[in-house]
Amino acid sequence: MRKLPLFILAMAAYGAWDQYHKAQPVAAVAGAHDEVIMYSMTTCGYCKQKKGEMEAAGIAYTEYFIDMDADRRDELNRKLEQSGLPPRGYGVPILDVHGTMLPNNPSLETIRQHLGET
Repeated sequence: MRKLPLFILAMAAYGAWDQYHKAQPVAAVAGAHDEVIMYSMTTCGYCKQKKGEMEAAGIAYTEYFIDMDADRRDELNRKLEQSGLPPRGYGVPILDVHGTMLPNNPSLETIRQHLGET
């Protein structure tokens, strides 16, 4: 009998985790422009990986380190708010592709879609 409550608790936790990830937005428009901007952190392995992927794909971008530049961190939070996304609730890298905010380390395929490549 003791295993049943643990199983139920584990399933409830999984359901909450699954719902959280399903609820995360994939893209939101902040304002149109011609740039691709990657907001990163100097200690982020995912950021380094995304940088390599984008360079290998030939995607030109500008990278800002939000843990080293408070103005860029504020800029990012402002863009997230303008696009209707809550600020400070996402993992890096966060990309701004021509004004569309792509939080939570978007896939290269998603980035290409917003560049109009697919």
